[in-house]
Amino acid sequence: MTLDVDVELVLGKFRLTAEFRTAADGITVLFGPSGSGKSSLLSVLAGLKRPKNCRITLGGRSVEGLAPHLRGIGLVFQDAKLFPHLTVRQNIAYASKRAPAGSRHSIEEVAGFFDIATQLNRPVAHLSGGEKSRAALARAVVSAPDFLLLDEPFAALDGTRRRAFVEVLLEMHHVYRLPMMVVTHDIDEAAGLASYLVALKDWSVVAAGPFEEASRAPQFQSLLDVRDMGAAVKTSSLRSLSGGRQVWVRADQLLLAAEEPRAVSARNVMAGEVRKITAGADGSLMVELLTQSGPLLSRITQEAANDLDLAPGKRAWALVKAHAL
Repeated sequence: MTLDVDVELVLGKFRLTAEFRTAADGITVLFGPSGSGKSSLLSVLAGLKRPKNCRITLGGRSVEGLAPHLRGIGLVFQDAKLFPHLTVRQNIAYASKRAPAGSRHSIEEVAGFFDIATQLNRPVAHLSGGEKSRAALARAVVSAPDFLLLDEPFAALDGTRRRAFVEVLLEMHHVYRLPMMVVTHDIDEAAGLASYLVALKDWSVVAAGPFEEASRAPQFQSLLDVRDMGAAVKTSSLRSLSGGRQVWVRADQLLLAAEEPRAVSARNVMAGEVRKITAGADGSLMVELLTQSGPLLSRITQEAANDLDLAPGKRAWALVKAHAL
């Protein structure tokens, strides 16, 4: 099943243009800086905004002309938007009534999965930010959408809880077989979640496709702070990490050696060939190294490049500390 989108939306002086296709069997990350049009695009997909020029097809079914509740596309807002005068159970039960016949999950089962079973009879006004986020996800799951949109679900969480919430979303996707599009502007969250990537800049799509490939596009790298530039690497190719997922290895985390390192503390040493060296605006150099783990980036000084005698086609070794990941 695929989600095919071709949208043109005019909002005052802003004009959103988005044309892309993403497989609706995984997790798509919608990435971009603040003000790039991410939330507006979600509103169009969910049917809350209805542009004149719009084509949205989900699994071969055109949904752009349908009312929001008939599209099969759920939306979890950044601030959860729970009914404040209702309990957690009542909030979830409201969504359960909208689920297609034969596809309903029990409130207790879903609440147990999201670890809020003991909060079911509490008013949502008494919940923490993390509990509200979990209640909003539970409400979305019981409505049994074909595709779920999540607008910055990490916004109300701090660093530790944000990382834990990535695991919740991955497990939710696996258990409920629920395709999702997740909005974030954090590159670590994007790499931890994404099968596919859609990147926005100035209200236009600048990169789209499988995450590992699309995240290498110069148009995507240009969205990142220079300290966040890097590459996605499968955890299966790294020591101290397991699973078939990926992590973002920043160029500033990657050391280079001109000879094979021996007796070093870095747990990950990857041989490769220098593919390209690009000068940065700050005087640093970005070295692209092609390894068995895929292309990697390392940001080094001109002095280091001279000492290592680096040039395209030359052999080099990349080193990454386990704790950097």
